[in-house]
Amino acid sequence: MNNYSIRNRLLTGMFLLLMVALVPPFYYFDSSLRTDILRDAKARAVTYLNTVAWTTREHTFTSVPEFAGWLNELASQLNVRVTYIVDGKVIADTNVPFAELNLLPSHADRPEVLTALEGKTGVEVRFSTTIEKDLIYAARVEKQHGIIPAGIMRVAIPASSASERLTRLEAGMLWVFALTAFGTVLFGFLVTRPFLISIRRLASAAQAIGLGQYQRRIRTYPGTEFEPLVSAINDMAQNIEMHLRMVVDQKNRLEAVFDGMTEGVMVLDERGRIHSCNAAFMAMLGCVEGCEGRTVIEATMQPDLQQAVDEILASPIPKNASLVLELPESVYLVVNLVPFRDRQEARKMVLVFHDVSEREQLECVRRDFVANVSHELKTPLTSIKGYAETLIDAPETPHSTAVKFLTIILRNADHMTKMVNSLLVLARSQHIKASSQLTSVDAEEVLEQTVRDMIPAADEKGITLESYVDHYDIHVIADAGGLSEVLRNLIDNAIKYSPKNSTVAVGLRLRNGIATFSIRDEGSGIPAESQSRIFERFYRLENEESPVAKDGSAGLGLAICRRIIRSYGGDIRVESPVDKEKGTGAAFIFTLKKALKKS
Repeated sequence: MNNYSIRNRLLTGMFLLLMVALVPPFYYFDSSLRTDILRDAKARAVTYLNTVAWTTREHTFTSVPEFAGWLNELASQLNVRVTYIVDGKVIADTNVPFAELNLLPSHADRPEVLTALEGKTGVEVRFSTTIEKDLIYAARVEKQHGIIPAGIMRVAIPASSASERLTRLEAGMLWVFALTAFGTVLFGFLVTRPFLISIRRLASAAQAIGLGQYQRRIRTYPGTEFEPLVSAINDMAQNIEMHLRMVVDQKNRLEAVFDGMTEGVMVLDERGRIHSCNAAFMAMLGCVEGCEGRTVIEATMQPDLQQAVDEILASPIPKNASLVLELPESVYLVVNLVPFRDRQEARKMVLVFHDVSEREQLECVRRDFVANVSHELKTPLTSIKGYAETLIDAPETPHSTAVKFLTIILRNADHMTKMVNSLLVLARSQHIKASSQLTSVDAEEVLEQTVRDMIPAADEKGITLESYVDHYDIHVIADAGGLSEVLRNLIDNAIKYSPKNSTVAVGLRLRNGIATFSIRDEGSGIPAESQSRIFERFYRLENEESPVAKDGSAGLGLAICRRIIRSYGGDIRVESPVDKEKGTGAAFIFTLKKALKKS
C-alpha cells in the first residue's frame, strides 16, 4: 500500500467533508444575519422614535423655534436625525438649519409618512435626498402638544452602521472558514504521520517498558496482527505500575499525616540519633533543615530531654515517659516519649511534642485575674467591716463621727459596685463578636450624644468640653452601646485627670475609609514607662501601691475600651505628651472601619 496515496485520499476526503459541512451553513447564516441585523436596526429606529416622542410630551414649549432647538439637542445626544412634519411641511429637522426649512420639499408623499397617517408606525429604508445617505426611517402620528400642532414625528438612523456590522461578520466568517480549512489540512497531515512510524513507536514503547518506564503504553500499531502482542505488553506494564503506585501512595499518605500533624514528632534510631522529624517539630523548636543524624541535645538544646531519652534507651524494661519543656518567650511543650522495637528487634523511640503554651498562658492569666480581683475586693471589704464593727462596739459614737464612718463605708461600697460593674462590662466585651451583631453606626451621632451626657461632669470642674467632626455622616462598623461606652470612659478619664479651667477636645475625622476618634486633655500627661501598661487590667497611674485609687477607679476602664475596640476590628493607642514644650497633655486615639450608610 502506498502511504502517500492514503494520505492524499484522507486529506481530500476531509477537505470535501469540510466543504459540505461549512458552505451551506455559511450561506444560511449570512442570509439570517442580514435579516436579523436589518430587523434589529429597524427596531432600534422605532425605539428611538418612541423615546423622542415620549420625551417631547414631557416638555412644554413656547414657540416652534424653541421646539426645533430642543430636538437638535436631543438628537445630538441620541445620535439620530429627528424631523417633525405638519401637513407635509417640515417645521423642525435636526440636520437642516431652522431658517432653511422652507426650502425643503413636501414630505407628504414619503412612504413612512403615508404609513404613519394610516395609524401605524411607518418604517422604511431608503436614500435621503436631503443628506444624501441611506437611512432607516421610523414615523408616527403625534397629537397637538401645547403650541406644537399635531403632525408626524420621524426619526432616522444611518443604515451604514448595519451594513458595516454585516460586513465585519462576513469577513470574520470567511476568516474562520479559511482557518478551519487550513487546520483541517494540517490535522489530516498529522493524523497520517503516526501510521507511517507506528512500527517504530511499537518497538520504542516496548523497549521503554522493559527499562522501567511502566507508565508507557503502546497506543498505535500497524495492523490487527499485532493486537495480542500489544495487549499483553500493555497489561504487563499496567500491573507493574499499579503495584508500584500503591507502594508510593502508602508512603505519601504516611508522609502527609506525619507532616500535617500539629504536634511535633521526632523518631530516634537505636543509637538515640534523629532518624526523622516533621515540620511542626522544627517550627516548635526552631530547628533548621538537616536535623537527621544529630543527637537530641544538638537539635533541641534541652539537656532534660536528652537525659530522659538516654534513661529510656538504657533501661532493660523501657516504659513510656512524659515531661514538660519550658522554652523562651513563654512557650511550654509537653513531650511524650514512646519506645518501640522494629523487625530486627532494635530499640527505637518516638517523641511527640504538644504545644500547651496557650493553655498555660490562659491559666496564668486566670490566676492573676483571680488574685487581682481578690485583692481589689479584700481592702474595701476590710474597711467596711472595720468601720461597721466600730459603730457596733461604740453605740454612743458622736453623730458627726458616725456620719464620717458611714460615708467611708458608702464610698468603699460604691467602689466595689463600680468594680463589679466594670468586670461585667469587660466580660461582655470579651464575647461581643459572638453575642452581638455589628452594624453600621452613625459615629457622629454617638459622639455628640456622649459629649452632651458628659458636659455636667465637665462643668463641675470648670472644664470646657469641645467636639469637632471634619466630615459629616460618618458611619462605622460597631455597636452603638459599646462605642458610647468607650467614648464615655475616655472622656471621663480626660475630665478626671485634667486641671480646672482647662479644655478637653473630642474629635472625629475620616481618612481613606478609616474613622479616627481622638480625646485630648491638658493634664499632666502619662509617663513613657506607663504608656505600654495603661491598657492592662487593674493598672492605675496614681497611687499605684493602693488597691483603691484616689478617684475610686478599679483600673478596668481602659482595658474595657481596648477589648471593645479590638472586637470591632479597630485599634487604640495613647500619645503623650501632647504639648512637647510643656510636657503636658495626653491623647487617646482609636480607629474603626468605615461602614456603608444605613438605607
